[in-house]
Amino acid sequence: MAIVNAQLPPPFFLYGEPPRAADPDFLHVEDLAVRSRPNGWRIATHRHADLNHLILITEGGGATLYEGQEEAFVAPSLLVVPAGTVHGFSWERGTQGRVVTIATVQLEQVLNQWREGAPLFAAPRAVALEPAECADLASAIAQIERESAWRALGQNAALQALLQLLLVRAARSAQRIGANGAGSGKQVRLVARFRQLVEERYRQREPVAAYARALGVSETALRDACAAQGLSPTHIRDERAVLEAQRLLAFSAVSVAEIGASIGLADPAYFSRFFRRLCGVSPGQWRVRVAGRKHG
Repeated sequence: MAIVNAQLPPPFFLYGEPPRAADPDFLHVEDLAVRSRPNGWRIATHRHADLNHLILITEGGGATLYEGQEEAFVAPSLLVVPAGTVHGFSWERGTQGRVVTIATVQLEQVLNQWREGAPLFAAPRAVALEPAECADLASAIAQIERESAWRALGQNAALQALLQLLLVRAARSAQRIGANGAGSGKQVRLVARFRQLVEERYRQREPVAAYARALGVSETALRDACAAQGLSPTHIRDERAVLEAQRLLAFSAVSVAEIGASIGLADPAYFSRFFRRLCGVSPGQWRVRVAGRKHG
C-alpha cells in the first residue's frame, strides 16, 4: 500500500489500464513483450497502489527506474517491484521475460505463512541470477501460469502453494547477493524480526519505541534498519493494520466501526482518515468496490 501523494505519477491497474483496486486474490502472469513491444520497449514511470511485480528477465537487458534512480541490468535477472513504487523500464529490443503481478492481499497471505520472505519486497531491486536460479524461477512461473489457465478442484490452494515456491526461490537468490545492498545482513535480520513482532502486536498501536525495546535495540537502530530498505517502522506497522482492515472489509460483514476497533482505532472518523491516507479511498468505498468485482 502506498501513501497517496499528489506529486506521484498516476496509478495504473496494469500498465496502460485505468486505475482500479485489485481483487484480493489477483495473480497474473504475462509475457514481458505484451506491453513493452507496443510502447517501443519503454515503460514510462507509473505506480500500482496494490499490485506487486516479479519480472524474470531471461534474455536481453535494459535499465530500471525505481523512485528516480536508474540501474542497468542484464539477463538473467529478477526485478522486484513492491506496491506503491514509482517505476519504469527501458528494455533492449527483443528482451524476453515473464511478468508476475500479485495483489498485496494475496502476497501478504502467503508471506504470513512464511515470514522470512517478507524482506524480498522491502524495497525495489534488480537481482542478478545464476542460470540455474533463472531456470528454477521460470519453472515456478510456468506452473503458476498453467494452474491459472483453467478452474479445477483446489485451484486456489495450488496457486498459493506455487506462489510460495516462487517467493522462496526469489528470496534465496536475493539473499545470496546480500539483498542487493538493501542494508547490512544484520539490518535485514532486524527488519525481519520487527515484521514478525508487528504481526503479533499491530492491533495494539504501540509506538516505535515500544517495538525497539521489545527487540532489544535502540529506536535509532530500528529506524536506520528500516530506512536501509526504503521504509519506516511506522509505515510497516500501519501497512499491516490496513491489510487486516482490507481483509475484513472484503471477506466479512463486520461493520466499518468494528473493523477499526479491531486494529486499535476505536474512533470511526480517525479510522476512516487512516484508511483513506494509505489506500486512497474510505473503508466503505473500498468494500463497495470489492463487492462489485465479486458480483460483476
